[in-house]
Amino acid sequence: MKKIVLFTIAALMLAGCSNKTQKAPDDSDSTAVIDLADSVNIEQTVIRQVKDVYEYLATRRDTDPWLDERFGSKEWLRVMDAVAAVDRECECGGFFDFGDEGPVNPWTFEHYDRSVMPDSIKVQLSANGTADVSFILKETKGKKSTPLRWQMRLENDQWRVNTIIYDGNNLLMAMRAYADDGRYSKSFDIKKYLPAIIAQTAEQQSVAPNEISFESYGLLDVDRDGQPEVFLQHKDGNYSVLFSLADGSPTLLAHAWGATSIYFFEHGVGVQGGCGTGCFMSDCAILKDSKAEVRFSAIDEYGMDGELSASTYTKDGMETTADEIDKLKARLGEQLDLSAIMHEIELDDFTETPNLSEYAE
Repeated sequence: MKKIVLFTIAALMLAGCSNKTQKAPDDSDSTAVIDLADSVNIEQTVIRQVKDVYEYLATRRDTDPWLDERFGSKEWLRVMDAVAAVDRECECGGFFDFGDEGPVNPWTFEHYDRSVMPDSIKVQLSANGTADVSFILKETKGKKSTPLRWQMRLENDQWRVNTIIYDGNNLLMAMRAYADDGRYSKSFDIKKYLPAIIAQTAEQQSVAPNEISFESYGLLDVDRDGQPEVFLQHKDGNYSVLFSLADGSPTLLAHAWGATSIYFFEHGVGVQGGCGTGCFMSDCAILKDSKAEVRFSAIDEYGMDGELSASTYTKDGMETTADEIDKLKARLGEQLDLSAIMHEIELDDFTETPNLSEYAE
């Protein structure tokens, strides 16, 4: 079923109500700071907004696309537009085409054209102007029900849906992966970049270039500047890398191996995980125009008693303070469940590249 393809991408995805919270800027995706002391009233506002979506759907079923414009966040609308642009050029059914079952509405999923209403709505608020909302979508005439989860954000005094999570899969991130791949993959030639990618990865791991091998790659625009980054995975999953392609040549942004993994953020990328017994590391880069504007790292070492024994902090290779690291981490923004559609790297992609020794130091 195509549903599995859409929502398990590897790399590894308001009208009528207002409240007394600070208004978010019109030209920004940032959310307002909310006063959690008023959480009861805010929760009721969010619940009312969820119900409004399906009441509106019940009366305007012939104009379903307006649901997105009326209730979706700026980010949701931007990604939906990107998906639509790829669909227009795609020789497939499109992102929301589930084959024989026909196109699916992300607001109703398995219920298709049936009348539905939310039940058992639960709201978890955050002070940064976001809400995690879970509920059961039930047919008004029938027994079928579907658990859904929304992540909502406060924009211009209205609670808007920023993503829909179905079966544990983040729809916004899945759409981003689909849109990025559709925009960049047709004209992308991995063979053009492999020699430099392999050479830099080999240098990072202190091995010979011929010891480096990748199984797959994917394209994604991490910082949404219109330039793709390329993510590659080792054939046995032993390491993964992320490279910038700015200025036409690959530059290593992140390299994960062993007990570490690559994580994506609104404004950057990071590698986090274990660096030995009693050691935890975090190595991050804030991105601007697909390049590392600032690099910073933190290494915490723990004794046998589990107590922190030493910490090392660096910014652009120079020692810095914990306070400075905290400020830089804040600039990264929220962590994203970002992924890429992965493409197999064929043997010819390696054999047709220039002599790798020319790229090794």
